[in-house]
Amino acid sequence: MFESRQVVHRNQILASGVSGRELAEFVYLGVITRLWRGWYTTGEPVGLPDPRGVTRSMRAVLSHESAAAWTGAEMPFAVSTLHVTAPRNRGRCAEVAPGIRLHRRDIAPHEVRLVRGVRVTSPERTFADLARTVGIATAVAVGDAYLRRRVTTLAALSAYADGLAYGPGRPSVRRAAALLDAKSGSVFESLTRVVLLEAGLPAPRTQFNVRDREGAWIGRVDFAWPESRVILECDGFEFHSSRAAFERDRKRWSALTRAGWRVLTVTWSQVVSEPSYLAELVAEVLGASISK
Repeated sequence: MFESRQVVHRNQILASGVSGRELAEFVYLGVITRLWRGWYTTGEPVGLPDPRGVTRSMRAVLSHESAAAWTGAEMPFAVSTLHVTAPRNRGRCAEVAPGIRLHRRDIAPHEVRLVRGVRVTSPERTFADLARTVGIATAVAVGDAYLRRRVTTLAALSAYADGLAYGPGRPSVRRAAALLDAKSGSVFESLTRVVLLEAGLPAPRTQFNVRDREGAWIGRVDFAWPESRVILECDGFEFHSSRAAFERDRKRWSALTRAGWRVLTVTWSQVVSEPSYLAELVAEVLGASISK
């Protein structure tokens, strides 16, 4: 259909003959990974088991990365394993079958939702599980996605984190909750923001509206430090639907520069593979130091 790791827009996928329902299944199976609203990156099929049959036969709940993907949250990576959670007194925490990972933890009734015929952990529980097991960056990306989709609220996620019993993983969940931002526009932006904040840099304004010296609106940018007149954009030609859109963005960046702003850009590859470069770049421009 498309080359591996190619970034494509939803319209391109649908134009190739894939239906909306098939697209949802491809995202779950890992053939396609949702980067943010309307944008996907292609991968290789991982052949995950059907969660409907697995959760019923194991009397378990779809959880972790699998719960996030099943409920439509944008993910920073393809889900390559079917994660399910069962009570502590059932089964063992190991690979019980190829492609299935069984977690043993107690789940309260209010922590379970029924989504497309499958019992899954609630957004709040899924967020906490990801912070405990996969890491803060992924948890924040999924938490921000939940906020964009309005399946939960910042207050609910924060309250869940604060209400956790003291024990392993609680600090990570609370830290992830403190980094959430309902204004985040994409997984790309979420991961970028986590890199900046975890490096101890000043918190940027997200989705910031910029005006010129006469007060005319120029555009909305991903991140801005108004006091320093510095802007950071998560961008690249591959994330535009056309060459015309790419050119419009470059013209907008020129207008920002003319208005006295310094515009920095970061690519997906740099955020994922070179986070230290991103932190050092922003720190240098802001005249800030990086926490070790």
